Amino acid sequence: MKKTFFALVTATFFLQACEGPAGPPGPAGADGLIGEVHEVKATFTSANNYGVDFDFNPKIVASDKVVGFILEGEDNQGNDNWEPLPQTFFDNGNTYVYTFNFSLTGFTLFLDGNANPGLIPSGKRTDRIFRMLIVPAALAGKADLTNMNDLMARMGVSHSDIIIH
Repeated sequence: MKKTFFALVTATFFLQACEGPAGPPGPAGADGLIGEVHEVKATFTSANNYGVDFDFNPKIVASDKVVGFILEGEDNQGNDNWEPLPQTFFDNGNTYVYTFNFSLTGFTLFLDGNANPGLIPSGKRTDRIFRMLIVPAALAGKADLTNMNDLMARMGVSHSDIIIH
């Protein structure tokens, strides 16, 4: 009898709901996700060891992700073609790659390959345009990280918001 009574009291305790007045509203949050787009021009030479450094100011949040794109000309309607990094290309039987790494305070763009990058035509090494997107962690797992225009739209970043270095 005691076991039945104890089971009944315990079940009543767990099945009971509590109600009360609504709590105070939470603090105001940001409207949407906060991301940034940085556009940089890089020239890769033997003097800079085919790598160019850029700073984030202020530094980024540790949970954010950085994705990069390189401008590779225009389509037949005059729209820019942005290719995701890393980007591999071939020249005279050699393989080269534009790639990058990043930290909380900045990023480095690299031109690397299986042969001397100085042998590549200057158009592939000088004044190359890149866009680096700081993608909020909440968006990084839900978006196509290879589509720059989609990422910018999801982050609410327009072309006028791009930070030019």
